[in-house]
This record gives sequence, C-alpha cells and structure tokens, in this order.
Amino acid sequence: MKARFHLISVGVLCFLAGALSVSTFSNIKAQQAEGKAPKWSHGMNLMARKSTEANFDDQKTQKFGIEVFRDENNGNWIYISETGSIAVVPGR
Repeated sequence: MKARFHLISVGVLCFLAGALSVSTFSNIKAQQAEGKAPKWSHGMNLMARKSTEANFDDQKTQKFGIEVFRDENNGNWIYISETGSIAVVPGR
C-alpha cells in the first residue's frame, strides 16, 4: 500500500512539474529571419502508361499534374504533384 501511494504521488508530481514547465516556457520562440516565399515557375501535365499499354492513349493513359516552385531562400526546386507528393531538388 505504501509503495503504491509513493508511486502515485511521484507520478502526480512529475505531471505537475511538466505542466508547469510547458506553461512557463511556451512563450519562448525561436529566432526566425523573414524568408522569401517560393516563386511559382511552371506547371506540367505528365502521362504515365502501364506496362500492358503499347502506346500513349488520351483516354486510357493516366495523367498527373505537377507544379514547380523555386525556393528563393536556398535555390532549391520544389515539385508538387496533384496526388500530394513533394520532391525537392537542389538548384544549380
């Protein structure tokens, strides 16, 4: 009984200490310099056929839309597809 009470009291004290530290330090923010927004470059419509399709057919072949942005802060290219996939490529 005494060990259970001790364990519960330590758990409550740890919870209160964590809650106090979160409420105390939640106002601290990292220093962040104002960066430039990505600049839209161009868009692409790509078609990808299955291995069973001999040729690209407008009705059967699956199409994907991709938007391309240039990150003005570090020069990287950002590719975002309509399915939600994102790729970042170093710029030259």
